This record gives sequence, structure tokens and C-alpha cells, in this order.
Amino acid sequence: MILNEHEDRGLFLKNVRIKDFVRSERFVALLPYFLLLILFLIFTALYPFFANIRNITGILTVSTVFLLVAAGETFPILMGSIDLSIGTMLSSSSIMAAYLFPSGGPLLIIVAIVMGLVSGIVNGSLIVALRLPSFIVTLAMMFAYRGIATSLTSGYNINIRSSSFSWISTGEIIPGVPNIILWGFIVFFIFVIISTRTRIGRYIYAIGGNESAVKRMGINVDKYRIIAFAFSGLLNGIACVLLSSYLGMAPARLGDKYLFNGLTAVIVGGTSIFGGAGGLMRTLVGVLLIGVFDNGMNLIGVDSRGQDIAKGVLFIIAISVTILSQKRGKIILTK
Repeated sequence: MILNEHEDRGLFLKNVRIKDFVRSERFVALLPYFLLLILFLIFTALYPFFANIRNITGILTVSTVFLLVAAGETFPILMGSIDLSIGTMLSSSSIMAAYLFPSGGPLLIIVAIVMGLVSGIVNGSLIVALRLPSFIVTLAMMFAYRGIATSLTSGYNINIRSSSFSWISTGEIIPGVPNIILWGFIVFFIFVIISTRTRIGRYIYAIGGNESAVKRMGINVDKYRIIAFAFSGLLNGIACVLLSSYLGMAPARLGDKYLFNGLTAVIVGGTSIFGGAGGLMRTLVGVLLIGVFDNGMNLIGVDSRGQDIAKGVLFIIAISVTILSQKRGKIILTK
């Protein structure tokens, strides 16, 4: 009888520890990694060729542009803001650059990147100057950038006639690895260093965690808000160069897809929508998760509409988990 009581007590304590772990911030942070591993194992079991090098390279190729767009979105979200213009900014930058330089070349690359950067600075400056929520300003700019892209081309894509420009993404400096992956990950990890090893990155996290405290320290919050949106625009500009080079054209109507997938990757990856927690490495996990999911769904035969429904559900679940984690954190702090 004594042994049974000890066993019951041990089982009870074990269950309590499991429940506490599931409710902890550590579990929330590890959840995207678990989901990525589970999806990878499921699709590999269903389709053994899923895990071969060729398919993985294909996933990374498709995911690279999403990675840069999502990385750009991560900076405003880390500050507790949001950028809803990332998709149409991508389209408008590529369309304007290709409209001016349809034969490709260095000027197209420079103009596309500069247009992205300027668009991000405009977004941040309007938010700071007008004192309006980022949601309102970037929603308005989303329609403005879309209008620019469609007015120049009437909604049609612009072909870019340049084999050297296509080589930027489709060539292979490293045999077997398309350049789009190489350039994309080099740029991504440069911004990882900026976000984790520089004063700018630390201040962006701090502002998202407690903006009023940062203001009391005498730090110019408006300046770093503009920088965060400038990073978003710059990464969009680089992404549009890689995308246009890969496709051989400037796409006019891909904006909504990149907005939805970019936001989903950031939130599913574990960056808090309230700001101050998460980061680019979590966004990387979110992008890989979405990439593996899309590829697996394509193999199963689920069309894009079904995939969007599933990702919408996943997006709501991720936000719900973030909100519950935030509430639990506040309860713990008040005890």
C-alpha cells in the first residue's frame, strides 16, 4: 500500500511537471522546431524521395525569397509594429526597376534595392510623423504600392531580357546549389548579426519589450522605428532582385502571397506579435516549416486553396499560443 502511494505521488508530480513544461515559454519557443521535425518525418515516411538532396534544394530555392521578406517583417514586429506593405512593396520595386531597365544590368539591381529601402524609410517616417499605428499606415501604403505597380504595367509582368541577370539566381557558384540560395542566406545571416550583435538590434528588441522604459533612458525611439522599417524595405528590395532574376521577369501580382506567407512564417516561427521576443533565427524556422508544409502538400495533391486554408488555421493557432504565453508571463511576474 505504501508503495502504491509513492507511485501515485510520483505519477502526480510527473504530470504536474509535464503540464508546467507545456505551459512554459521554453515549450512555446521549441514548438516550431518540433513541428518542423514532425512534418519532415511524416512527409519522408509517405514519400521517401522527400528527403533527397534535390527536393531539399528545391524547398530552399522556393523559400529563399520568402525568407528575406519574412526577415524584413521581423524587425517591425520585434518593435511591436507591423508592415502590411511588404508584398506590394516587393512587386512595385521590381516593376519600377524593370520598367526603367528592361534589359537588366547593374542599374536595375541598384534601383530595385534603393526603391525597397526608400519605401521602407517612407513607411517608418510616416508612422513617426503622423503618430498613427503602423497597421493603418502600412495598409494605406500597401494599396499605394499596388497602384504604382499596376498603373505602370496594367497588371502585366515585365520580361527581363538578360542571361547575365538570370545568372544571379539560377547560376551555381557552388555546384548543385543555385545562387539564389547562396545570396539569400548570406544576406540573411548578415542581418542576423545586425539584430543580435549591434546596438541597433539591441535597441529594437528593447523598444519592443518596454518602449516607455527605453524613452526614459533618452534613446531616440523614432529613429530606431524608422531604421526597423528601412531594414524591412531593404530586405524586400534584395528579395525582389533575386525573385526577378530567378523568374526572368518582374512580377506584378505576387504581393499578397508574400505578405501572407511572410507574416505566417514570422508568427509561426515564434516571434511575439507584441514585440521584444523572437528574432530572425526563429523566422528561419518558420520559413522552413512553411516551405516543408507547402512541398509536402503539393506531393499529396492538395491545391493552393487548401494550403492557404491550412496556413490560415496555423496562423490563428500561432497567434493564440503567443497571446496565451504573454498572459501567462504577466501572471507569473505579478506573483
